[in-house]
Amino acid sequence: MELSVRFMAAADLAACAALAAADPEPWSEGQLAEELKSPAARLFVAEGATGVLGFAVFQLAAGEASLYALNVAPAARRGGVGTALLAGALDALKAEGAAQCFLEVRAANAPALALYRRLGFAAAGVRRGFYHDPPDDAVVMTRSL
Repeated sequence: MELSVRFMAAADLAACAALAAADPEPWSEGQLAEELKSPAARLFVAEGATGVLGFAVFQLAAGEASLYALNVAPAARRGGVGTALLAGALDALKAEGAAQCFLEVRAANAPALALYRRLGFAAAGVRRGFYHDPPDDAVVMTRSL
């Protein structure tokens, strides 16, 4: 599959919000637009022949990146989109001076946990009762860049 990873543009907002709509706690088009305006935000998309297949939202401050959201279109899951998106984003963040990346992931989200581990993230702790809809713990993960 031909895939490119690039910074998100305003023209991508509707497609990204549509991808997120099925999530338990989705990012709206308005939230993504606000994030896109933030000087500390770094938003990325994975684009294929059919358009946007995934997006990632990070904050970058003081040499640390924090992943706030990673979404891949259901039809594109398990096809390498998440891996390519995250790897491309981490490379770009490292080029901007990030030395470390942090994230939180639902403890019950085995596919995401496997993806993050494959890309070198390690569990650093658990936040009990972090998620509400549905209730779940958050696994805090980190990786040096």
